[in-house]
Amino acid sequence: MQLTILLATNRSGLAASARVAQACSWASPDIEVIVRDNSGNGEKRELLARMRSEHCNIILAEPCDGLTNLSEILRLAQGEFIFLIADDDLFFDHAMAALPPALERIAKDPAVVGITGGYLVESGQFGSTIMAYQNVEDDDLTARVAGYLANGGPNILHYAPVRRDIVQGTFAFMNTLPFYFSFHDQVVSLLYLLNGRFVRLNRLLYGYDLGIWQSAETAQKRDLDYYREAGLDPAINKLHWFLCGFEGAVLARNADVFPDRPLPQRQGIADRWFSAMFHRFRSQARLAGNSRYSGEADRLCTKLQAPAAQLSFQNMLAEICGLIALSSPDHAQRYNAFWSAAIAARVPARRFAAATAEPRVA
Repeated sequence: MQLTILLATNRSGLAASARVAQACSWASPDIEVIVRDNSGNGEKRELLARMRSEHCNIILAEPCDGLTNLSEILRLAQGEFIFLIADDDLFFDHAMAALPPALERIAKDPAVVGITGGYLVESGQFGSTIMAYQNVEDDDLTARVAGYLANGGPNILHYAPVRRDIVQGTFAFMNTLPFYFSFHDQVVSLLYLLNGRFVRLNRLLYGYDLGIWQSAETAQKRDLDYYREAGLDPAINKLHWFLCGFEGAVLARNADVFPDRPLPQRQGIADRWFSAMFHRFRSQARLAGNSRYSGEADRLCTKLQAPAAQLSFQNMLAEICGLIALSSPDHAQRYNAFWSAAIAARVPARRFAAATAEPRVA
């Protein structure tokens, strides 16, 4: 079987159930559909139970967090490629019908990790937009990552059919992280790109509803939810993009969860990733959710953004853990233990000045 469609659903109501029903309609000898509902809603469960078929597996699970729901459904996939979809987005039947033959053509090329295409982005505030990622089909790794980072829209590259071993390996690794944050979908996309290139399908592949992510205020409130759910003080939200830059750069330079690359190339990717996220860190005001440590977080941001600041992986980690430790020394120790080990995977190299146009990380 070439393709498994996975839908981990939690929302109740007819709209979510209609999207599940549409996904179930694609089930065939070429497409396996697996739905896992953790809503606990009796009416929805009764409705979904009627959608089971030979190639469509409906799992009625107990309420759990989103990462658990996704991780559990990933274990069941048998297709060579996995397409993760969400119960609040839009799907295109013609694209789904075109995927099995397209996947068959690329199945034997290990340099290809998946298929991408056009994305319809829907926003109540900004209307409808069609976007596509630049250069993700390029053989050159640096060009792929640069094209991804050049995209000014939402991160939706992970809504694409990707090889099952890469998806499962990536999420198995993500489950080892000390905490799961809202920006980790971007780290997932980075790991996909580091594993290989995408082939472009000349169709609209997916329709993404921005929902709460369409405004900075509502998006940051959701970011804060992630931090609170992880047990962290909301002041850490001030470092949101700094954290994303740090974690992605460490993985790009040191991790072994993708094919090994020459160190100079890995260093270049790490620099490019951190530079892009550091720009967001400097340019976007962040909320602290009425934290008592808001002042300390502001002073740390000023320190990290100062022209004379000299940053290395080790002192970045020390500054992050210092802020976390104000509210939870145990959580700071947990974060430090994981990322210290990740940093130590390779010999640290140079420092860089935070104010440079293209900072380097090591």
